[in-house]
Amino acid sequence: VKSKDKGKGILIEEPKTLKRQAQIEQDEAFARQLEAELNAYINWNDVVDQVKRKEKQDNTVMRYQALKRKLVTEAQARKNMMVYLKNMVGFKMDFFKGMTY
Repeated sequence: VKSKDKGKGILIEEPKTLKRQAQIEQDEAFARQLEAELNAYINWNDVVDQVKRKEKQDNTVMRYQALKRKLVTEAQARKNMMVYLKNMVGFKMDFFKGMTY
C-alpha cells in the first residue's frame, strides 16, 4: 500500500512576473545590448562589398530583362519559325530555300 502524499514538501515560489511597462523596458535594454554586440562583430567593409556585388547582379538582371523586352526582327522571327518547324513538325531545311515571307 502506497502512502498518500500530504503535500508537506518544500514550497518553491515562482518568480513574480514583471508589470507590463517594466517588462517592455527590460526587453528594450536587452535589445540594445544585443544590437551593440552584433555591431561589434560586423566587419563593415565586407558589408559594403556585399552590397556592391548585389548591385552588380541587379544591373546584370536589368540588362537581361531589357534584352528580353527588345522586339524581334523579321529575320530573327523567320529563323525561329524555321527552327520550330524543322524540330517539331519534321520539315527539312531544303523546304525553306527560296521562300519569302
